[in-house]
Amino acid sequence: MFISLGRAFKFALQQFRRNLWLSIATITLLVLPLVSVNILVGLGAIERAITDGIQDKVDVSVYFKAGVTDEQAQAVRDAVLKLPAVKNVDFVSRDGALARFKERHASDPVILESLNELSENPFGATLAIKAQKISDYPVIMKVLEDPAYGELIEEKNFDDHRVTISRIELIMKNVRSFGVGVAIVFGVIAILIVINSIRVSIYTHRDEIGIMRMVGAGSWFVRGPFLIEAILFSLVAMTITLLIVYPSLNFIQPYLNNLFDGINVDLLRYFNSNFVVIFGGEFLGVALLTVLSTSLAIRRYLKV
Repeated sequence: MFISLGRAFKFALQQFRRNLWLSIATITLLVLPLVSVNILVGLGAIERAITDGIQDKVDVSVYFKAGVTDEQAQAVRDAVLKLPAVKNVDFVSRDGALARFKERHASDPVILESLNELSENPFGATLAIKAQKISDYPVIMKVLEDPAYGELIEEKNFDDHRVTISRIELIMKNVRSFGVGVAIVFGVIAILIVINSIRVSIYTHRDEIGIMRMVGAGSWFVRGPFLIEAILFSLVAMTITLLIVYPSLNFIQPYLNNLFDGINVDLLRYFNSNFVVIFGGEFLGVALLTVLSTSLAIRRYLKV
């Protein structure tokens, strides 16, 4: 069995070399959809990173009146924290708010002197409320409109970033649709090229195939080299794709860091963390594509 497999593999390499330019064209057209798929994977990672980064910066800020005690503000915090839509609530006491103000204006002695003239702390406690999802913020704002909270709250604000996120999602959706279309076109062309490549290989080796039949070679021994050649196409195409993707990621990563200031978009880390899933899945997909194409060509052009 191993001897037959070795011979089939050797015959597949001979076919690959004899039709070198056609093999190169086939591999090139397999690389194009693979690169397109990796671009789509990268765009998806960028979209998720931007969306998560924006959501992390969004919160509802609640400012309590100066006369509200920390205990009263803590009670509101505990009540809000029980809401299913709330992910986290950061509490800053009255003294903490005063300390933050002094730190922020440490270089302005006039403001600090004016503050020292006051007999009591003019600041109230504050809450920074983060929701589970950005769509949950209006629900939280509605809860804070309760009259029971109105007597304690001086001001509350929320920067609604849903429009920004929706625009990003729409742009990414359009780009993904275009990318999928391009990948499908390249994939169809690759299938046709693979079929044509196998047809040429069958024609080129017609004499050897005839001799194999005469000496009683089995169906697998005749068909096997063409299937192995198809897998070889996939393996070389996947290797070339890796040689394109990783240098490209190294090149664009510094620009991504500058483009999305304050948002961590680490594509290299994403691809490394999901290496097996991304590239293993792509290899299986392209191998299945080439093997099926080869099987169609064998069924049509090789009568064994």
